[in-house]
Amino acid sequence: MSEDAQGVTPASQAERARLVAARVARLARRASLTLAWERSWPWLALALTAAALFVALSWLGLWLATPSWARVVGVALLGLVLGAAAVGALRAPRPTWRESLARLDSDSRLAHRPATALADELAINTSDPGTRALWEAHRARILDSAERLTVGAPAPRLADRDPWAVRFGVALALVAAYFVAGPEREARLMAAFDWSGRNAQQVAFRLDGWIDPPGYTQFPPMLLDLKAGPDGAAPAPKVRAPVRSTLVVRASDAHDLTLSASGGLEVPKDPADAPATAAAPVRPAAPAAAGKPAPGAVKANAPGDKPADASRESRWTVTGDGLLTVKRGGATLASIAITSIPDRPPSIELTAEPQTAERGGFTIPYEIKDDYGVVSAEARFGKLIRGGKAVEPKRPPLVPAPQAALTLPGGDNREGETRTTVDLSDHPWAGARVEMTLVAKDEIGQEGHSTPINVTLPQRPFSKPLAKALVEQRRDLILDPAGRRRVYDALQALMIAPEQFTPDASVYLGLRTAATRLRVARADADLISVADLLWEMALQVEDGDVTDAEKALRQAQENLKNALDKGATEQELKRLTQELRQALDRYLREYAEQMLKNRDPNQQQSRMDPNTRMITPRDLKSMLDRMEEMARKGDMESAQRMLDQLKNILENLKTARPGQRQMDQGQQQMEQALDDLDKMTREQQELRDKTFREGQRQRDARRGDGQKPQQGQRQRGQQQGQKGQKGQKGQPGQQGEPGDQGDGDEQGDQMGQGDGDQEGMEGLGQRQQALRQQLRELQRRMRENGMNGEQGLADAEDAMRQAEESMGRGEDGPAVDQQGRALEGLRRGAQGMAQQMQQGDGSQQAEGDPNGPGQPGNRRAQSSEPNDDPLGRPTPTTEAGDRSKFRRGGKGGTLEQRAREVMEELRRRLGDPNRPQDELDYLQRLLPVN
Repeated sequence: MSEDAQGVTPASQAERARLVAARVARLARRASLTLAWERSWPWLALALTAAALFVALSWLGLWLATPSWARVVGVALLGLVLGAAAVGALRAPRPTWRESLARLDSDSRLAHRPATALADELAINTSDPGTRALWEAHRARILDSAERLTVGAPAPRLADRDPWAVRFGVALALVAAYFVAGPEREARLMAAFDWSGRNAQQVAFRLDGWIDPPGYTQFPPMLLDLKAGPDGAAPAPKVRAPVRSTLVVRASDAHDLTLSASGGLEVPKDPADAPATAAAPVRPAAPAAAGKPAPGAVKANAPGDKPADASRESRWTVTGDGLLTVKRGGATLASIAITSIPDRPPSIELTAEPQTAERGGFTIPYEIKDDYGVVSAEARFGKLIRGGKAVEPKRPPLVPAPQAALTLPGGDNREGETRTTVDLSDHPWAGARVEMTLVAKDEIGQEGHSTPINVTLPQRPFSKPLAKALVEQRRDLILDPAGRRRVYDALQALMIAPEQFTPDASVYLGLRTAATRLRVARADADLISVADLLWEMALQVEDGDVTDAEKALRQAQENLKNALDKGATEQELKRLTQELRQALDRYLREYAEQMLKNRDPNQQQSRMDPNTRMITPRDLKSMLDRMEEMARKGDMESAQRMLDQLKNILENLKTARPGQRQMDQGQQQMEQALDDLDKMTREQQELRDKTFREGQRQRDARRGDGQKPQQGQRQRGQQQGQKGQKGQKGQPGQQGEPGDQGDGDEQGDQMGQGDGDQEGMEGLGQRQQALRQQLRELQRRMRENGMNGEQGLADAEDAMRQAEESMGRGEDGPAVDQQGRALEGLRRGAQGMAQQMQQGDGSQQAEGDPNGPGQPGNRRAQSSEPNDDPLGRPTPTTEAGDRSKFRRGGKGGTLEQRAREVMEELRRRLGDPNRPQDELDYLQRLLPVN
């Protein structure tokens, strides 16, 4: 087929060849430039590397430390390298046209070298038609390929010429030198061309200044710009620095240098703080008269000093606002105005009234504030208060007033609110009314005082009258030595009837000895020894039956408390906590043995209050673990509170006895009524589930599809029945607990699937009628026992009657709804009965219950808080995290675990299609929305 037939004329083919040739020519010129760059770039890179090395060495200060001839040599070498690089670049061979086309073909990576082939001509047989046709076809394919020609980027391949990558090392040195030179970059670079040496010497002078704040301020050091330009002085900047900061000025060459300090800039008084220098120490400069130097201005070096003594460093302490002036050769280099930041005294104030613990502890809440934090705090007890006024005894007390160290708040600043529990129960001043002042001290010794208040120092509670009397006489003797006669008469009175008051012979002999020593005492030391003897006798009378295990437990508690107060190391706290854990184990074992030994076998076992919270040895050990974790994290305050709480629980445990919680006949009947009502509630829940399943079975049977759903229900009944059997192994919990309700439902599922399908709606109605009659009988017994009727129970009875009628008519839907209302009425009735029981306990206390207000059962009845100790006493210091470790009614597990169990049970019930729709809607509302 001819070219005309193909639509391509010779003219159009020639025009296309011309356009392609023009494009190839442009690309070839670009390729030629690329080749020229690649051949010249190695020489240019050499020049740039040499220049960068020269600049880096200049910025690093090489020419400042070398003589003039070395600078000449350095500049000459740089010139030779740059010249050689320029000659090499100029003599690099220029790329030819054929080389440019070959580079173009190489970069394009096309077959048959289209750029070079375009320059080819037909050499022979130009007139032969066949040869001409083949040639034109070849040219057409070459033109197609030439349209895809491209030029690549230059590839100088410096890595082949610099295998050690010296160029990168020079670049890194240049960057580092840039920061080293700082503002002297230009001066250091020009020093290489100063062959006379004058400018280089000027550049070599270095003057540095900075301010070191005290470490307790946590301020970073502040750099000062003391170097002025060559044409004048630097401006006088203003800087702020804390009081007691150190101002340091260091000069590389102190020749003809004068430093003048005035105002609150003082030379350190301790010579060890001031560095040894060749110059006389700088003194604060007084105002200078016109034309005369300031008296405090001293030259850093006299002209006759040796060069080796030319460098120096001077220091000042910032005590107030001041001014530092730096002069050299009569010219002012810099002037720095320093404004001092004062360090104000700390402040400490009470945030609430101090609280007295049951065992003589004293909790002081307070707040500390300071600029930079305090180093110590304490509570000081001073003047005696009698009749609301401070009194001065005739003679000073034999023992000074106590002082208690206070815990500092956590954090770096050591300020904020905190509290400290101190134990001064064994101090001779315990029980006296005194004036208390809190004192906080900062790093420099400044003190801050709180507003004095009058407090009564807590004393250890004594239960035996003789011990109380001995402690009181001891305090009177210490506080008023002049009234020793009254103490002597009191001791004589205690010995009047020894067979009644002091049956123990050792105590009687001790009283006789104390009275005799008091009568013949001649010095204060003798009176103090008598007071110590009275205290020892009081402890013997009170704690004569204390076991070794209890003594070890008290000692372990005291050791750990002291370690927490002092901020002991982690290893020390771990060791003391382990000792306390071992002492607690021994004490609990001994306590259990004692309770079993002292229990009366003829005493009837009383029912436990269902609201009583049980604390097991595992809970106590968990408290120890949490306390150890708090101490390890540095939260000493929380660890101290946890230790105080543990101590209170153990002290309360001492007063507990088996069978303390005795119920009268009315309380027992009310307890029985609550149990019966709880059982009815469970039965009603089971009956409701069976009613729903029976109605669904009947509807499926009417649709002719009853067999398959029935089998599916029976399979689910078997699975849920197995779960219900597992739940029956445990003790049933209280009404309202989610986990226990779940067990009841599972039991109901089991019974419903096994029996409900066979009973029919009529049988379920009969069971509902029997349950209603049980509820009516329960209400009758309540009225006979004098209990108030509950509206919730009456509503439940009405709902049960309506459910019976609905089931009798075969209406399962209304029956399920009415049974749900019955359940709600039963729950409201149970809540009302529980409130009646609590009110009954409170009224018994008011009427003089034999147990008294201090008995645990009554305390538990009065309190609605869940945070009580084993005796029902509230423990307000319990943390939220610790509360989760306690248990109610013997039910184990933390609150977090119980919450997860509740959520799992709700999801299980929601996924049960056999439950009524209103219950499924209610469960859906209970679950959180993601």
